Amino acid sequence: METAIRAIPPLYGKTAKSFENEAERTGQSPSTQDYRHEVKVVANFLRTNNTL
Repeated sequence: METAIRAIPPLYGKTAKSFENEAERTGQSPSTQDYRHEVKVVANFLRTNNTL
């Protein structure tokens, strides 16, 4: 099945400046997720089942 290709309109004025500011802010402090707790839970599970 074919999918239509649509052009993405360029941003101008306030919208463009707002987009640039948000992109810059996100680039300076990207959110990260801490999975250390989940890793410990899985490691304990594997140890309990003699898999690790």
